[in-house]
Amino acid sequence: MKKVKGILCVLLGHSKIQSSFWGYYYCGRCGDQVGDSLGSVYPQASTVVVIGHNCKTCRDNYKKLTLKDKLLTPNPFKAEVELNKEV
Repeated sequence: MKKVKGILCVLLGHSKIQSSFWGYYYCGRCGDQVGDSLGSVYPQASTVVVIGHNCKTCRDNYKKLTLKDKLLTPNPFKAEVELNKEV
């Protein structure tokens, strides 16, 4: 399934639903690194939905996303406990 998600990202572009770890941002669909905020600012950070966040900014940004961003991505608003159970 990871290969299918990677092909989908090549065709549609990386999703704006992303995960974040230590200043690095990863595509929520394929897992590739799409940006970082180390030493500078990640300009797209104000338009993405970070997986695991439940803040107002992420909720507002989620409403603006299209199907191409939501296709084959996890629900970004699941509780962290639920995310850890899936692993």
